[in-house]
Amino acid sequence: MKLFFLVSTIIFITTFFSKSEDLIIEIDNPKFSEKGLNDKVYEIKAKKGLKSENELELFTVEGKFKPEKNNKWIYLKAEKGYFSQLNNYIELKNNIIFYTDEGEKITSNQAVFDMNNDIIKLTENVSHETNEGLIISDSSEISYNFNKIIYLGNVQSIIKNSY
Repeated sequence: MKLFFLVSTIIFITTFFSKSEDLIIEIDNPKFSEKGLNDKVYEIKAKKGLKSENELELFTVEGKFKPEKNNKWIYLKAEKGYFSQLNNYIELKNNIIFYTDEGEKITSNQAVFDMNNDIIKLTENVSHETNEGLIISDSSEISYNFNKIIYLGNVQSIIKNSY
């Protein structure tokens, strides 16, 4: 009898936790934003989202952010994203574009945007295009509102003539 009770309890607990973890809610046009005390602003939206316990899977992602007052706006587009509420970061996948009003554009197939620290890490087919030229690298890290960019791995640069 004790064995039956123990087995029944284990089955109930396993079923309860597996069902709560598998619960996914579909959300049309999810949008989240933040304006902090230090004038840090971001807004991210998508056409569709799938919400699980601590993560939001996003489809057709668009966003904009400005780390601090008087800094330039940075925009983003991606086919897919995963937003983690616990870590306050978004992982982006497929046809990612970060760009500014000044014509600066960085593309990649995979990126992680750490919104707490304003750091973007790009991997897989990274290219950075400006009015001065083009830089292609294996990976890149962007910080300080597009003012510090580190290129890693195999790096190629093409400088445009300014005659």
